[in-house]
Amino acid sequence: MTKLAGRLGASRVAADEHYAQSLSAYQARRLRDAQEHIESAIELLPHHAEYQAMLGWIHLQGDATPVAQAAFDAALDANPYEMLANYGKGMLAYREKQWESAAGYFLDALAAQPERPETQFYLALVRHRQGENAHAERWMRAAKANFAKANDDRAERCQAWIREFEKLLKEESTRASRSL
Repeated sequence: MTKLAGRLGASRVAADEHYAQSLSAYQARRLRDAQEHIESAIELLPHHAEYQAMLGWIHLQGDATPVAQAAFDAALDANPYEMLANYGKGMLAYREKQWESAAGYFLDALAAQPERPETQFYLALVRHRQGENAHAERWMRAAKANFAKANDDRAERCQAWIREFEKLLKEESTRASRSL
């Protein structure tokens, strides 16, 4: 046993190895392998929030909503600030058009990782669905900036939404001035 395994415990080291293998498989879009590895990690450390959140995320990609929901819930029971679990729950609520719930989960995810552009992007869309286009525009500008920092092409998609929000805000302003 290595010194690290001795200090952390063999099960922790083995679980982290499975987690790393799960991430690699996920990045290669081998979802079944990713699921098997994360389930092995969870067998070793069942209350590790990050592992549960990853299991939920894998199931969300495979559209197994009830399993994803249960895994995200287990992650949040272990750690209410687990970013991926909050983001995943936000995505589930977004799909169900439960805007207020989605906003709450996305805000909790941002509390854990404030510069996460995917979360900012979806929070902007939620605010738009709630009719809060000024807030939507601000969140979308933040998402665009963070995507651009990462040289991510999704910044262009953000710009298209920003133009749409600007147009909607101008229309709202025009309607408001006419009603005076």
